[in-house]
Amino acid sequence: HLHGDSYLLTGLCSTTMLLISAVFLSREAAGSVLARQKRYNTGAFEELKKDNLERECLEEKCSLEEAREVYEDNEKTVSDNYSRHYGNQCLSSPCLNNGKCEDGMSAYVCWCPPGFHGKNCELCQVDNGGCMQFCMVDKTYGTICDCADGYRLAEDNRSCEPIVNFPCGRLGKEIATALDSFRSINEENVQQTQSVNHPNMTERNHTAPINTTQATLSSAPSQPTKAQPWPFFPTLPTIKNQTNNQHRIVGGSEALPGEIPWQVISNITFCGGALLSDVWVITAAHCLDEVKIGQFHVRSDHEIAEHHVHSNYNFQRSYNHDIALLKLQTPVKFSYYALPICLGPIHFTEKLLSIVPHSLVSGWGRIRFGGKESDTLQKVEVPFVDRTECKSSAQISRFMFCAGYSTIRKDSCQGDSGGPHATSYRDTWFLTGIISWGDECAKEGKYGIYTRVSKYMTWITNITGIRAGSS
Repeated sequence: HLHGDSYLLTGLCSTTMLLISAVFLSREAAGSVLARQKRYNTGAFEELKKDNLERECLEEKCSLEEAREVYEDNEKTVSDNYSRHYGNQCLSSPCLNNGKCEDGMSAYVCWCPPGFHGKNCELCQVDNGGCMQFCMVDKTYGTICDCADGYRLAEDNRSCEPIVNFPCGRLGKEIATALDSFRSINEENVQQTQSVNHPNMTERNHTAPINTTQATLSSAPSQPTKAQPWPFFPTLPTIKNQTNNQHRIVGGSEALPGEIPWQVISNITFCGGALLSDVWVITAAHCLDEVKIGQFHVRSDHEIAEHHVHSNYNFQRSYNHDIALLKLQTPVKFSYYALPICLGPIHFTEKLLSIVPHSLVSGWGRIRFGGKESDTLQKVEVPFVDRTECKSSAQISRFMFCAGYSTIRKDSCQGDSGGPHATSYRDTWFLTGIISWGDECAKEGKYGIYTRVSKYMTWITNITGIRAGSS
């Protein structure tokens, strides 16, 4: 890791700023830095190459499901000559809850009974096992519930109650109430506008804001699609009295104070990030490609004590493992305008992507491809894209996923890199991805590409010590 670098951390608060007397770069200097941002892919990287079993499965251990992504054919996957090197994978009886084990190529498949799913039939499929946050299955005790760091199980052994003043992922009551009010008003406005102007509009089954209470995993509330303008700009020196909410982060709107309290920004690399604790920030590895010791001379709230870039990341080769952790020299003072986002267990985090209809991405990046950066924190809701559809748009690895729309102009853009892809589950926000790269911004037929955080939970926990449930 490197030492001595700095990172600018900002909270959204109309009365309290974490930003203290920052010295900013000029607009011209900022533009020159932004020009090198690699939110979109260039060059003959791995993502542009045809899928290859050696690249997919020898770089790190992969499962039968991941090998199938290469062949896209069950029979061909199982019959591959790799299987001759391995014995019966079912001898250890890995399948829980009376699941039936089938031997495969260096792996096994569990055929799960009704009510269970997951690699070992360990996940609770029906109403998340009645758990407020995480549902686990124990061979001895059956279904058990668990909670994120900063929470504990309540007396009912299903609910999670905070044990700290500012628990992760939980917005302040006043902020949550304000967001509910805006959501109700804006949903009515959107429905009226669509019924008048676009009575037959469709977009890959996303025709209107989806009520996430219908999701089988979650009763998570849907997020607002628009927000009241916020005339307070803590991140850039150029303050404008009027803003247009339709031209931000590409198709997004301004975030309300306290709506995304885990969002941070670097005033050197012009990348985003997210608070994981009072001393840990997570961001994209490519944001640190050209960072050198002593390069940070700009005053900011928090100096960086350590950089931890994933050991398998190689920007000259691909955007695989585009993830990094930053440790602050001094802790952040939490409030409802500055608090961490939650981490969940591996399977829980993965399931959120496919079950919850929309997730939230945010940042101060450019408002369109090649356009100007935003003066205020922006947000946009994007749906998870099926992997088959995603791979028809871009060559991605199993460490990435797509989110966004094929034709609707909503996307993250240059300068948003490293920012959070966050998903709400029962009034608590969890980190599900990191803004990584894409082909331009909101380009027709293309999606935003995100680092798949679920693949790195063990790595994150080992470095930070933050508990992500019983992963």
